[in-house]
Amino acid sequence: MRHGRRKPYTGMGVSRLPCVACGQPAVHQWQVCADGNLYRPVCLVCDAALNRMVLRFMRDPDADTKVRRYRERSTP
Repeated sequence: MRHGRRKPYTGMGVSRLPCVACGQPAVHQWQVCADGNLYRPVCLVCDAALNRMVLRFMRDPDADTKVRRYRERSTP
């Protein structure tokens, strides 16, 4: 089952769900317009991969550095 909802999950709510991409425990959520603006739970690894992909798509020259710093701040 792919989880998703129109309103954002609470921190506790998202932590109870698997990542929609890999099945690991979710810690964040993503919303995509083409996906009906549903909030989808994602784990830290997949969240970082999505951030990297979007920053590269926007041709951000510092994408890898930004994502590395983001992962360092987000890792418990």
